[in-house]
Parts: sequence; structure tokens; C-alpha cells
Amino acid sequence: MSNKTPTLTGSDELLHQPDNRLKWRESYYFNWADAENNVSGFTTIGILPNEKKREFVFLLFIGDETEIHYQEPPLERYVDDINVMLTDNSLTYQMVNPLQTWKILYACPKLEFNLIFKTRFPTYDFGRDSSASWHGHFEASGKVKGYIKFEDGTMRNIQGFGQRDKSWGYRDWHQFDKWYATHIQFKDWACAFRKDHQGNRIDLSGSIATKKGNTPLAKVEIETTNDKDQFQTPLTSTYHITDTKGNSFTVKSRLLGKKTYLRFARNFPGGYTELFEQMTIMESEETGEVGTGMTEYLRTIKSK
Repeated sequence: MSNKTPTLTGSDELLHQPDNRLKWRESYYFNWADAENNVSGFTTIGILPNEKKREFVFLLFIGDETEIHYQEPPLERYVDDINVMLTDNSLTYQMVNPLQTWKILYACPKLEFNLIFKTRFPTYDFGRDSSASWHGHFEASGKVKGYIKFEDGTMRNIQGFGQRDKSWGYRDWHQFDKWYATHIQFKDWACAFRKDHQGNRIDLSGSIATKKGNTPLAKVEIETTNDKDQFQTPLTSTYHITDTKGNSFTVKSRLLGKKTYLRFARNFPGGYTELFEQMTIMESEETGEVGTGMTEYLRTIKSK
């Protein structure tokens, strides 16, 4: 059934009232890919009022070069104001038009980054508690346009597609055995999904998006090949996707560049989680169309 009825309002772009659980988190996320100019990347800002901190992550891939920014500044005072909360003076998100247009700014001694994200298909509400790692979550495919200005004055343009999401609620990674999150961007359609594995339970949420609206997903099967390195880094994936109208899609992913990924690891009592976030080339098996996207793999490794 197509999700044509808007379930979101501009107020969902703002901050939500946190509960008292330690790992309650509200986050904003964006990614972008321009295969022609060999630029891609992703960024997220997380707010954890009960842990009294924020998280700022910015990854920019330019050819084989990587710019990384990661900060966890203390949150001395929680304020209900995104203009205050969504900046650490190096990385800044600016809402231009709710659910439509955002600006991402980043500056360091080596470069300045300026990107405009404009939603191109209707924003999709994944549904309340559709995953055990959020209460609310929505996503949108968008067109991205911007530039990178280097310290020597040279410029590189950015023009392509990307994805954004926003989540809020209790967020604890290690409760999952694994998850897959993927964004697929083609000229006339996009797909975004999350598939969680938690014991004997599997939760799938996401949609196929076009200008006409969103069609929820019914089934996603994933085949992944891994590298033989120490982390068994995922290299390629094949996605067999079926929506609730019975339409089927097969998409293959591979890294956009040799180094367009990063591995995050977090320890917890009794083990650790590792998350691979990758900017990718996507190819439709049905049409041969080549697009871009993002693949994300989370694994939980428990101590023996």
C-alpha cells in the first residue's frame, strides 16, 4: 500500500522531548555521492541529553583522500533549539525549509565544504517503533549540490544524489546481532531500508520512493561478499527487493572508491559492535542503470 498520506510535519524536524533513559538519542544524518567528480561522504549529529554529550561525525571522500571529523563535546545545558545544538563551529547543519531543504557546512584548515540537500521524493515515515533502535524515524532521497574549496583556492563541485534521515528514541546498538541499512539512488527512483536481526526476530522497514510517493517494502534478501582482511570488511552486496505491490528489484552494490568506507567500533560489557559505513556504486540488474548509494553493516561480537 502506497504511503501517500503525509504523517510528518515540520515540527518533526525539531527536537523531541527526551525520556529519562541514558541512551536516549536524537540524530540527524545526511550522505551524498557524485561519482563523476569522485566525491562522496556522510555526516551525522547525535544529541544525548542524559549522557550529557553530543556526537559530531563528518566523513568526506575525495578520490583516495579522506577528511575525518569526530567530536563528542560535553552537553553542559540541553536547549530545545536546533540552531544551537546542530553546530560545533566546525560542522553545522542549517534547516532552510522543513522536510525540504538543508545546508551542511564544514570547515577545517585544509578545506571548506558547502552542500545543499533538496528533497526530491516524498519523505517516508518508517513508522513508530519500526526498529528497536528508535521511536521515530523518517528518511528522504534528495538532490545534492555544492562545492569544496581547498586551502590553495582550487575548487571541486559536487552534484548528485543523497539521502537523509532523522531518528529519536532509545538507541542501543549491542542489542542487535546484526543489521543492514541501505540507500539506493537512481534517476527516477530510490530505495531505503533497515533490516534488523535480533535473536529469532527480524524487523524490516523502508520503501521504494518515486515522485508519486512511497511504496513500503515487503521483503529484502541480501547476499554479501567480504574481504579477507582482519575485519572481513564487506565488499559487495546483491539486494533482492520486493515491495508491497509485488514489484521486484535486484540491485548490486560495490564501493565507489577503494577507500570510500569507514569502520566504527564500540565496546560494551561483554563484547563490541562494529559498523561499516560505505559509499557505493549501485547497478540495477533489470535495466543496467548505474546509480549511487550507501551500504551499512552492523555486527555484534560477544566475548567468549
